[in-house]
Amino acid sequence: MVLSGLLLAWSSLLRKNTTHLVKLRRYVDDGNQVLALFWHGNFFSLFVLARGTNAVVLTNDSFRGRVIAGICRRFGHTPVLLPAAISGNGLSHLIQLFTQRPGLVALALDGPTGPYHRIRSGAIYLSAQKGVRLVPIGVASQRKLALSCRWDRQQIPLPGSRVALAVGDMINLAPLRDAAAQDPAKAIVQRGMDLATQEAETILAAMKAHNSNP
Repeated sequence: MVLSGLLLAWSSLLRKNTTHLVKLRRYVDDGNQVLALFWHGNFFSLFVLARGTNAVVLTNDSFRGRVIAGICRRFGHTPVLLPAAISGNGLSHLIQLFTQRPGLVALALDGPTGPYHRIRSGAIYLSAQKGVRLVPIGVASQRKLALSCRWDRQQIPLPGSRVALAVGDMINLAPLRDAAAQDPAKAIVQRGMDLATQEAETILAAMKAHNSNP
């Protein structure tokens, strides 16, 4: 696929810090069922940054989704195509995936169509009712193209840019199983996403400082 080839060439020009992936692998190796959460606007960077994690990635069964699936395979991920009619509410498919006990599933928390940075309830249900651990993923880049015309404000790091990935602490919402606790649960997840993004920015700042030192 031409697009995959271009992405591979582009990725080779980025200066990446993905040391936090060790943390993510440890979560999985310890026997946890992990749902890695990211904002849809970062998926372009995550193709590259999460390369080799063997994550199961959910996308919708459409032309665009099949393109994404092809890119996922090229970067070592396993795509699962959800029927377009249910792609915005694929909770039953998520439950089925975890019943089959994959080590790691990745999900855009506000995908596939937004609104921007709106937390979907499916991830909260999986953690509260099924014991799945939620893991926030943060991304930061030094120089990037921000597509403000898109609902997700997709961010594409420019060639030569420094890019950092951060893995947050695991979130277990099992103590908040009551449906009335959904708002507090969303607040916990939002806080986790904010902290992961801040940590990615901290890693990026350290990269800049390291390269500026003689």
